[in-house]
Amino acid sequence: TWNTDLSYRAGEVLGRELSSLGFNLLLGPSLVVLEDPQAESAGDLGVRTFGGNPYWVASMGRSYVSGLHDGSSNNIIVAGKHFPGVSSADRPLEEEIPTVRKSLDQLMQTELVPYIAVTGGALDEDSAVDALVLVNAKYEGFQGNISPTTRPISFDPQAFEALMSITEFSKWQSQGGLIISEELG
Repeated sequence: TWNTDLSYRAGEVLGRELSSLGFNLLLGPSLVVLEDPQAESAGDLGVRTFGGNPYWVASMGRSYVSGLHDGSSNNIIVAGKHFPGVSSADRPLEEEIPTVRKSLDQLMQTELVPYIAVTGGALDEDSAVDALVLVNAKYEGFQGNISPTTRPISFDPQAFEALMSITEFSKWQSQGGLIISEELG
């Protein structure tokens, strides 16, 4: 529906229900921008994503996060995933460590837009995630040169530093934002 009010309300219901069950951490929502929505595609996350447009994924994700915080009375830590994005991955995350063939500049135009919207670019404290789940993917051309591939980003200090030096992420992290590393497989 592209209705951010419905996204907020869905988050609010989930936040209230999880909180009433005693949960204090949600590894989600997924903030991946789905570029190629085909069921047979390696990057297809189906209903686990807000869509294929960076603006709408950011808007819907931000509203959902606000709803989660409000519904739980801020008793749930919300950890957006799969940071910094895997929609153009060459294989599903569940199979093995994927490779994303995008430079940091290309990621800034699509994949990182929703993560910026819920970190240093958040409209208010409620619409900001408390943590980001760092995906274990390799990024080809991450630091400008299209040939080299990073190690999984959680094992590549230079690539991770380049990512976290982006103003919105460094601001968010300096205010207590937490990075959680995803499992290796």
